[in-house]
Amino acid sequence: MRAWLIALTDFGDSAILLPLAVVILVWLRLGASGLAWAWTITVGLCVALTAVSKIFFYACPPAADLHSPSGHTALSILVYGTLVVVTTMQCDGWWRRLLTIAIGSCLILTIAASRLSLGAHSIPEVALGFVIGGAFLTFFAGNLRRSCRAKPWPLLIAVGLLVTILHGKELNAEEFLHRISDHLPLHCS
Repeated sequence: MRAWLIALTDFGDSAILLPLAVVILVWLRLGASGLAWAWTITVGLCVALTAVSKIFFYACPPAADLHSPSGHTALSILVYGTLVVVTTMQCDGWWRRLLTIAIGSCLILTIAASRLSLGAHSIPEVALGFVIGGAFLTFFAGNLRRSCRAKPWPLLIAVGLLVTILHGKELNAEEFLHRISDHLPLHCS
């Protein structure tokens, strides 16, 4: 069972999601160049907010069960959520759009649930990851719907290949961020 949970949680690792964000950037640059900058800023801010929150929450946790917002959850919502939005924009028929939303939502929820089941995060930490990722997805999706008409198939094929190649790789950013927090001169009360 643990091996399955690790396999599921690996879909939300930065080692997969950051390269996927680059693939989305290239696709946007080719088909909707005005959105490439918006995507770069959105991903950068999502990663930065998550990382800074982790650093400060390690040093000074705001609650007993809130030490590290789930980066797997936040970035999964942004990246996989963007892929869902891109795909649903091009789907014919409500049932195809609904199926796309259901599959994407199940992937994101499964990644979040795996973080809980593995004991990597608490419910508040996963919930904060949902808030961070959801906020940035909402911002970017509004721009995407108005401006992008590029076909998603080349993007989805590249995503499938990249996920196949990178699945199981880990970036281990958590340890690095935790070490940074050890050097902050914060005095928590």
